Amino acid sequence: MFNPRRPLASAAWMSLVILTVFGAAAVAAADAIPLDRNGLPQWEIKEWRDLPVRIELRDMDALTVMLARAPLAEFDREDLTVVWDTPKTHHVVIDVRATREEIDALVAAGYNPVIMPDLDRAAREEAERVWAEMAAKGTSAVKTDPYDYYPSHAQIGTILANVASNYPTLARTFQWGTSVQGRELWGLVISDNVTSSEAEAEVRISSTMHGDEVVPMVMALNLAHYLTENYGVAGFEDVTDLVDNYEIHIMPLFNPDGYVLDQRYNANGVDLNRNFPEPAGTHSTQETETIHFMDYGNANDFVLSQNGHGGALVVNYPWDYTYTLAPDNDALIQMSLEYSTYNLPMYNGSFPQGITNGAAWYITQGCLQDWSYDQTDCIDVTIEFSNTKWPAASTLVGFWDDNRESYMHWIKSARYGVNGVVTGSDTGLPLEATVTVTGNSMSVHTDPAFGDYYKLLDTGTYEITFSAYGYIPQTVTGVSTTWGTPTVLDVVLAPVAHGDITGYVFETGGTPIDAQINVYTHPLNEHVAVVGSAAASGGAYTVPNLVYGDYRLVYSAAGHITGEQIVTLDGASVAAPDMTLGIAEEVVVFSDDFESGAGQWTGDWGIDSPGYGGGQDMTDSPAGEYGDYASSPCAVTEALDLSDIMSGTVGYWCKWNIETNWDGVQFQVSTNGGGSWTPLASSHTQPGSGQGAQESGEPYYEGAQAAWVYEERNLAPWLGEADVRFRFLLVSDSSIHEDGFHFDDFLVEGLREADPGTGAAGLPVLATRLQGAYPNPFNPSTKVAFAIARAGRVSLAIHDLTGRRIRTLVDGHVGAGEHAAIWDGCAEDGARAASGVYFARFVGDDVVATTKLVLVK
Repeated sequence: MFNPRRPLASAAWMSLVILTVFGAAAVAAADAIPLDRNGLPQWEIKEWRDLPVRIELRDMDALTVMLARAPLAEFDREDLTVVWDTPKTHHVVIDVRATREEIDALVAAGYNPVIMPDLDRAAREEAERVWAEMAAKGTSAVKTDPYDYYPSHAQIGTILANVASNYPTLARTFQWGTSVQGRELWGLVISDNVTSSEAEAEVRISSTMHGDEVVPMVMALNLAHYLTENYGVAGFEDVTDLVDNYEIHIMPLFNPDGYVLDQRYNANGVDLNRNFPEPAGTHSTQETETIHFMDYGNANDFVLSQNGHGGALVVNYPWDYTYTLAPDNDALIQMSLEYSTYNLPMYNGSFPQGITNGAAWYITQGCLQDWSYDQTDCIDVTIEFSNTKWPAASTLVGFWDDNRESYMHWIKSARYGVNGVVTGSDTGLPLEATVTVTGNSMSVHTDPAFGDYYKLLDTGTYEITFSAYGYIPQTVTGVSTTWGTPTVLDVVLAPVAHGDITGYVFETGGTPIDAQINVYTHPLNEHVAVVGSAAASGGAYTVPNLVYGDYRLVYSAAGHITGEQIVTLDGASVAAPDMTLGIAEEVVVFSDDFESGAGQWTGDWGIDSPGYGGGQDMTDSPAGEYGDYASSPCAVTEALDLSDIMSGTVGYWCKWNIETNWDGVQFQVSTNGGGSWTPLASSHTQPGSGQGAQESGEPYYEGAQAAWVYEERNLAPWLGEADVRFRFLLVSDSSIHEDGFHFDDFLVEGLREADPGTGAAGLPVLATRLQGAYPNPFNPSTKVAFAIARAGRVSLAIHDLTGRRIRTLVDGHVGAGEHAAIWDGCAEDGARAASGVYFARFVGDDVVATTKLVLVK
């Protein structure tokens, strides 16, 4: 029974242990750690600056109080265990790594932390010794069955390649990206016809997105061997069934930089499992590993997924970010039990039946499983494989024994509930359809290539509706399912009537123009088509083969104001009203490169150097690090007038080093003269932790971003306002200080309608300028137009959001006049660029200009 008054450790004894452990000699660094094929170290010698401690508390409220009185930088959910003393009473146990200063603060606050044996350190140092011995012997990777050591990142690449080489009809390797430091993100696909896609459930198994949680990484490698080596073997019919009917994607090492460094975070110091977009829309993605993972997820049609962790022993199912139960909660519980039931240490552990709802354990934001479930039709769970994050290698065989059958039963559950194929009666071909269960807000969608769908459902009777664009929805009633047995339901949909929308596009003055017309359903706003008008044909366009209904047509052309209108299609062909686009004038509302000082800004910040590209920038603490309890603003002095701006952006280059979770910088906007300020999220902000100076859930810049990155936000929410102000605000607590936040080349620009008599952009035709790009957004290519008044040298290049040049379009002497260059969406080496935002940078005739390009796929 828990007794909160029982002393756990005396301060004197604890201090002695601290001195003993911290004074112990560290493992000697290797003279020459081998490099991988990228020239990166295969591992690094971990420097230990903390200790494992255990703290027992009465309840969760006591935990909240403790973290407020004595913050723990490394505390996270897996450090928390709820211990049931009786069927109705419990207390909480915290097993966390703490620094000497944090332990002293806990004691000073009246708590009694117990220093525990450092199992993580012992196992990591053992792994470092094994890697060094293998390197000395020239051993790349040793196959054991199952693995009884922790392979290095380089060895994992060899292991996966060997599996694919030994079983070429069952396995193929893939690379889904690279890490911050440039290490490969490897994977392996296993299926009976692995070189071609089929109508079968796709399952994703990823692990070790926290680099110091390593058991699931080894388990994933064991699974790859188990499935390929036992396929078609008598007595392993369950293996053959899985490989024949499922497509299994194994991604064993999500965070190789963290693994090399033996740390939770990636090389930028970011927790990758707090880096995904939330269903609430309050979190933005930034890290390269996260982006690559999301891209791979969106490029496939995963049904079921797990991400492997360590530090606890439990299957954690959505949601993580809210106490509201997920729409599929009953099925999520059953699916989680498919794993825990066959893992007896997990099932009989501290969590009832070895499973937990994420938020019921501890609310967290930005987790992979919430993004996957909300955004991709893929149900993802977080599986914690071991109470110790890095247990001794000698325990790995036992872990495989515990998890082998769990893997098999859990993968099989991807087809539980109802599944089938949706086709069209007119063509017999697969349809891109939506499948909705009445009373369940979480619809799923078919794989457009094959028309197959999978909806996880608990035992019951359901009403299911199938719908697809251009087809009559069909509702099937009385669909019965039994958990553990797939229910197959194929559906054929009948088409609805179709017609065409035609029209013409002109610019002010009546001249036909080339324009891009994007077509959306109204009012649901689903994008259904994109076509172009042709100036050579009088500005005519046709949107063919639309189903009857209302549509929103959005018209855009380089150098013109965007226009839109609603058109009702109720016949074989409907003529839309002519669309006239006003000629656009590019306006710089505000700009500052700080080469003339800080005169356009008010607040406590100051000038520093070097800025982006050299010169000067603005920073919160030019003399060094920011101070305690800061609340330091830096605001544009004069209000910005956006009353006649039709569209535009605010952007800046920035970098920062700010204490994670406790301090932060916000970018804010005001439309009432600075009376109140609203913080703005971006692709690089993180949700506030609620600790230190951070307000819970609000967006902050935090952590370390050493390279300059470009931030840009659309002005749409403030268009038409006559008093718009922007500012940065630094807030800090009382302890750790860092360099702070730097920004440079702050620019607010937009488009307004020009006087028709002045010409495009309000300038003479031969004024040197970057005219824009068409189409934009684009796929696969776009034309970047520019004009130059005098013959001379011109540079036109494509840059990504980090400022890295990826393609040069023009670099040489160009004659006076109007010109255009085609970007085919490829980098300099011919590889296709990823979808996203890019910039075309033009330099010529003493003019430097940029325009944003959006590549969509």
